[in-house]
Amino acid sequence: MSRIETTLSEIRQLEPICELTIPANFLDENKHVNVQYYLHIVERGLGQVFEKVGLGEVYAAADKFGNFALEQHIRYFAELLVEDQVRVFIRLIALSAKRAYFMGFLVNESRQQLAAIVEVVMMNVDMSARRGTPFPAGSYAQLKALLTRHEQLPWEAPVCGVMRA
Repeated sequence: MSRIETTLSEIRQLEPICELTIPANFLDENKHVNVQYYLHIVERGLGQVFEKVGLGEVYAAADKFGNFALEQHIRYFAELLVEDQVRVFIRLIALSAKRAYFMGFLVNESRQQLAAIVEVVMMNVDMSARRGTPFPAGSYAQLKALLTRHEQLPWEAPVCGVMRA
């Protein structure tokens, strides 16, 4: 795997989506933040993006639709410790009628380090059929606008290279 060349100043060109302080209950038996919480933190950020485009809890509660993660890839760069302040930045990489490919950057603001990158392919799902279905037109348009903004960034997203929307 190649080394990540993306800088914190580049990542900070994205909107910060989610912030939190690492709590003690995120520790595992090795006394460091367990792997599941890196994903959990980034997925909280993704949830906020989905809320902004109309695909969050209200969407799931009002209709028979929801979103499923189809694939995830995590790369770790720096350990998170209790009381570290972290921030999530989300970049939309690709979009199709039913799927969205996101990259979440987990930045340790206390140490000024990129802690992890989480890539996620999500699919809009008709919950009654448990099958993929196109995003609602309004949400798709907002996602498309977000993708257009992110494609104009002056730096390449450091994708793992094995995932597709």
